[in-house]
Amino acid sequence: MGAGLAGLTVAGLLQRAGFPVAVYEQSPGFSRIGAGIILGADVAKVLRRLDLEQAFATTGIRPDAFVSRAWDTGETLYRLEFDEDCETRFGGPFVNIHRADLHQLLQRPLQPGTIRYGHKLAGIGETTNGVTLAFENGATAEADIAIGADGIRSRAREIILGAEEPRFIGRSAPRAVFPANRIKGEPIGDCTKWWAADRHTLAYYMTARRDEVYVMAALPAERWDGDGSPVPGDRDEFIAAFDGAHPDLIRAVEAAEDVTVWPIFDRPRNDCWSKGRVVLMGDACHAVRPFMAAGGSMAIEDAAILSRCIAGFADPETAFARYAAIRIPRVAEVQRISIDNSWMHGPTKTDWFFGYDPCLVPLDAAA
Repeated sequence: MGAGLAGLTVAGLLQRAGFPVAVYEQSPGFSRIGAGIILGADVAKVLRRLDLEQAFATTGIRPDAFVSRAWDTGETLYRLEFDEDCETRFGGPFVNIHRADLHQLLQRPLQPGTIRYGHKLAGIGETTNGVTLAFENGATAEADIAIGADGIRSRAREIILGAEEPRFIGRSAPRAVFPANRIKGEPIGDCTKWWAADRHTLAYYMTARRDEVYVMAALPAERWDGDGSPVPGDRDEFIAAFDGAHPDLIRAVEAAEDVTVWPIFDRPRNDCWSKGRVVLMGDACHAVRPFMAAGGSMAIEDAAILSRCIAGFADPETAFARYAAIRIPRVAEVQRISIDNSWMHGPTKTDWFFGYDPCLVPLDAAA
């Protein structure tokens, strides 16, 4: 359930392995909404298996570097060059891309009719040899297993673990997407994170043409009223939040036209990722704060490992247990670093993250 990054990736990989797959998506259809996403070689290795790596790298942008700078002085705190040697070391490219563009790419390998729109999950019942899915539109479906890839407010998670609201972390995320030609003066850096004591900002291009920019901030917020849906932001308030920032950052912020504000939620760690023939992946089982830019990467890595375990073990419970055993230690470390908000703030060991290949990790590595 869920046609996000995790659901589409696992569907494509399972179809390539010969499994019949249906993806049930609650939305009536897709449009180009959302914003940017940063992904590294660990993801490129998965997309390679779907023959999407080249399209991924050319639809987005291979930035020249990831740069961390001090919010006020502009001092460079850390710089990771993405040159040919770096791609060779990691085994693939680092790419910034609009999430909707990636979403479109991930639909390419799917067989026609795989995605069933307008199907919001209402319940799951287990039968002797499978599951019955019930949807709010009155439809039902039979399946051997069910994969809950339906996000931080996952209905599949509720069925397994019970209802529990996500945790608001005291941060809001105003963000804006706009044409790069709105920025006055010199072009901005390809991918820069600006650090202050109580806030940070990411600003980067999302296309190889460098014609579209994404700016996202994480700002202190005492409370959030309502669900996790974004609300319209005030451009003047957005700019005011950067008072005292370096001119390079101010130029990017002032170029914004429409601003939306998102609440930042996560969940306390819970290592129960499956029950019977139902298994969770992505934010449904390990919501990650966006401070390491790793949530999308973890979801796509999940898809690679889960699809391999389903193909490698006939018994679903064995497959799900092996998947969780492999993934939990890595995801737990990503969650820890994301909470600390320390990733690439200064000199950082990055090979363990970007060099990881979920398509080759031994499935008995955490038996």
